[in-house]
Amino acid sequence: MENFKKYFDNKEYVTKIVGAEEETEGLSVANDKITSLIQLLTLSENKDFKEETLMILKKEKAGDLLITAIKKTKKNKHILVAACWESEIDFSNYLPYFIDLALDSDYLVSLEAITVISTMEGPFVADDVKSSISKVKEEQKKLNSERVVLLNDLAITLEVFL
Repeated sequence: MENFKKYFDNKEYVTKIVGAEEETEGLSVANDKITSLIQLLTLSENKDFKEETLMILKKEKAGDLLITAIKKTKKNKHILVAACWESEIDFSNYLPYFIDLALDSDYLVSLEAITVISTMEGPFVADDVKSSISKVKEEQKKLNSERVVLLNDLAITLEVFL
């Protein structure tokens, strides 16, 4: 496990993966940890490191780092959102953010965000939950697809949080 931490330390180990420039374009040197995290979780070349990466995130309580990575990436965002529930970190403080992701037009991002929300332990701010329920119900009115069922289940989950 200790050897694995070197992948997050640019002074000790730097990886350049051909084809990864598109995913990490625009990230500054200050965001090397985020760049490494995105690469470790999303690139198929690194699939052997995914479980260890998730364990380190949980051990280090690095939910904020994972949220930042999600915000920075455009491609394969659903993989990073899935990493939130796979890491078993409680993201209850980020309920409004995950509601926005649940309402994303990308079905996979939406599905993974709903999964994260369903694993949240709380406690929750009642106003955040009520606002979230309203957002979900408004979005449901606009849809005529299988996402309506997903959002209905999400609304039920949110009502339990109250």
